[in-house]
Amino acid sequence: MDDNELVTRILEGDQLAVNTLHERYAKKLFNYIYSQTNHYHDSEELIQDIFFKAASNLSHFKKKSSFKTWIFKIARNAIIDYYKSAYIRNHFIEYQSHNDGNHEGADATAIRHEQVEFIHHAINKLPLSYRTVLYLRYIEDFTLKETASVMGKTIYSIKALQKRAQKMLKDDIGVEVQEHVQEII
Repeated sequence: MDDNELVTRILEGDQLAVNTLHERYAKKLFNYIYSQTNHYHDSEELIQDIFFKAASNLSHFKKKSSFKTWIFKIARNAIIDYYKSAYIRNHFIEYQSHNDGNHEGADATAIRHEQVEFIHHAINKLPLSYRTVLYLRYIEDFTLKETASVMGKTIYSIKALQKRAQKMLKDDIGVEVQEHVQEII
């Protein structure tokens, strides 16, 4: 069942549809929020706020864009509000290795962990709009049009923003963004 059908069913009072839509987007939204805030507990609070706001405004969802784009725009606005608030935190993302069944030696793990920390540090130094465009384009695999809708910009602005973000990151760490960003965020 697609998102629009779920939204219609939710508006008709179907609790199972609420659960389905929540399960579909909770992890993706959390990962996006966490990549932008670098704080686990704040990300948990923000995701609750985002789902509350989405539920409260679901009847205003006009289906002009996809539900995914709409809820990510709510998330982006929540992140902007987060940074406007008084509790901005300045620390690095704590990398947690996800064991996918491949075992590597302690030396390889330490080197990879060091590389990931280095790249996260470089990404965290980027302006929020640069981090956002990189995350939406490379991690969430949004199209230029979807990214533009979420960020409230034109497609041409997103292209320029993405190029500037890639260049700044490349200048800082010396590697192309496409090669490494998906592996580490």
